[in-house]
Amino acid sequence: MDTLGQLGIYLIQQLQSFSPALDGVMKFFTFLGTIELYLLFIPIIYWLVDAQLGIRVLLLLITTDFIGSACKQLGTQPRPYWIGGVKGMAVETSYGLPSTHASNSLAVWGYLAYRLKKGWLWALFFVLVTLIGLSRMYLGAHFPHDVLGGWLIGLIVLVLFIWGEKRVLPWLKTLTPIKQIGIGFGASVLMILVGMLILALISTRPDPAGWSQYASQARNLTNYITLSGALFGSVAGYVLMFDHARFLVKRSWGWRILAYLLGISGVIVFYILLDRLFGMLATDETILGYLLRYIRYCLVALWVAFGAPWIFLKLKLAEPAMKGASDEQPEVGITTSKSTGV
Repeated sequence: MDTLGQLGIYLIQQLQSFSPALDGVMKFFTFLGTIELYLLFIPIIYWLVDAQLGIRVLLLLITTDFIGSACKQLGTQPRPYWIGGVKGMAVETSYGLPSTHASNSLAVWGYLAYRLKKGWLWALFFVLVTLIGLSRMYLGAHFPHDVLGGWLIGLIVLVLFIWGEKRVLPWLKTLTPIKQIGIGFGASVLMILVGMLILALISTRPDPAGWSQYASQARNLTNYITLSGALFGSVAGYVLMFDHARFLVKRSWGWRILAYLLGISGVIVFYILLDRLFGMLATDETILGYLLRYIRYCLVALWVAFGAPWIFLKLKLAEPAMKGASDEQPEVGITTSKSTGV
């Protein structure tokens, strides 16, 4: 083990000296950085606050996680508990560097703080990002340099995303809905191709015998398929929503809560029930398994972006938004067609 790794093990040992007193707290903050939490949280933004802000946060999360996952596979670095000397309180089968918990949380919460410009949200951003990163070290899942690397990637993606949206969106405004959906599909296919290329590049670098057993799921396309399906479903769903189901959830919190519970029920159906159904048809690491995974996550995102709003309108849990209403929220949304004048 190199000097950096030894120093990391020592720092983790110091953190774990507070175990088991802080185990529950640290597992809670780790959960705040999981994809499962974002599945519950981002729909709140999209359905109840601002769909345009919600879709941007979702696309930013997908982009950040994709880049972090690609860097993990390119680096093929171990996690602390794979090496020994610390307790592994979080079972992980992917590589360690960078921490996608760290990168995702910095990008998502940093973007929300930047976009909403609230002092309390900036404070929440710093607290959450710090504690999520600290929890990953405490649980033995990441070295300190994994977390620092995750923060760096999250910051770079966040800055590029903010810079790029001001330049890409005017171009997207000139495209028809079908072309925008096509771009979403093309980008999702590109994600998979990048994943395949990375796996080919690392195929000649086997993992050390000492920790290869822990990296049992580190060399596959699973996460690329997940993210690519979610990307296509998000883009297609938002385009369809904007043209056919633009909505405003009713102001009463009773109606909003009811709409959220109905919408999140659909997320659970697609996320859990389809997982079990498709799992009976094929395993993940087969062509059919990957195809079914792509469809599953595409449907989850499509439901969030289009299916749930359409249901809200049909059940009168939401009101139709006037075309052009999005213009009243500058610098927040993606637009979909020339005919809308947005």
